[in-house]
Amino acid sequence: MPTLKTVDYLITGQGLAGTALAWTLIRRGYRVQILDRCEPVTSSKIAAGLITPITGMRLVVSWRLEEFFSFATDFYRSIEQETKSQFYEIKPMLRLFASPAEVQQYAQRSRTHFPELVTIPEPLADESLFELSLGGFEMNGGQLDVPAYLEASRHFFESRSSFRQAEIDPLEDLEFQANSVRLSRWNVRADKIIFCEGIHSQHNPWFKAIPFEGAKGEILTLKIPGLHERRVVHRGIWLAHWKEDLFRAGSTYDRAQLDCEPTPAGRKEICDRLSDFLKLPVEVIEHRAAVRPVIRGRLPIMGLHPQQPQIGFFNGFASKGSLQTPWMANHFADILEGKTTPDKAMDLAHKL
Repeated sequence: MPTLKTVDYLITGQGLAGTALAWTLIRRGYRVQILDRCEPVTSSKIAAGLITPITGMRLVVSWRLEEFFSFATDFYRSIEQETKSQFYEIKPMLRLFASPAEVQQYAQRSRTHFPELVTIPEPLADESLFELSLGGFEMNGGQLDVPAYLEASRHFFESRSSFRQAEIDPLEDLEFQANSVRLSRWNVRADKIIFCEGIHSQHNPWFKAIPFEGAKGEILTLKIPGLHERRVVHRGIWLAHWKEDLFRAGSTYDRAQLDCEPTPAGRKEICDRLSDFLKLPVEVIEHRAAVRPVIRGRLPIMGLHPQQPQIGFFNGFASKGSLQTPWMANHFADILEGKTTPDKAMDLAHKL
């Protein structure tokens, strides 16, 4: 009979959240085992990986931007070095105004809220390629090639025999012991199991009280010959270079149809918004969709289950996973080690 594998932490889900947490715990010396469904389409696997400093129609600076951005940059670059991969880039971004109201909002906020974050290059962009009549600004952001990051990480975890394809039943498969949890089907025992399952956690009976508000996002891969712009361009949607003459554009935000099926309406919405500011024809090469794990309140949730402390939860990063998961994984590790306590707004115990 195979020897029972004993680890400190069992992590279910190797998306952005689970990957960041696994790296963080391994680097702190813990024994980690990751179980992942290995689904071809997830919100992490189709994510654009954009770290955008100023977002939305109201031109809001991303929450705790300076702290999270600096931490994420150091985190991803250290993993690039360890895995001998490249998947992270500091990248200029171009924000084009879509309405006079946005121009006015910028005039009101740029001098007080984010003067150090923006510049206005001259020229702003090539006006033969873009609609520039209302102007815009440039900012420095980041872009994570999420599939490449997840793949490089998975290979690293596999090299340590710390990764396994598996789909667990959170009621049937967990056998609780005094200070551990055992999964006999996979012959593994852990001090704690941490669920990082994205939108799948809305069906996990241990977390049924968490107010998930999933949001489906659709993304297009486009062929745009003649477009040499390498900045990420934002105007209602984003347009980001991928490779050669291929670009990606998105994303939609659908709260009603929560599945991973691309829709004609989603494709039309992206193409229509793109035509508002891009003057070149595009060819759709690929169309993908997934559901973001949005939790009411828009903050991630983490912690141990108050009735069953062998179970943990680390989830709810929605479209901010590339920016937030490195710092939050480090913060959660501090919580697990008893070095700090979770903020009430992000504490699992206050949601159950």
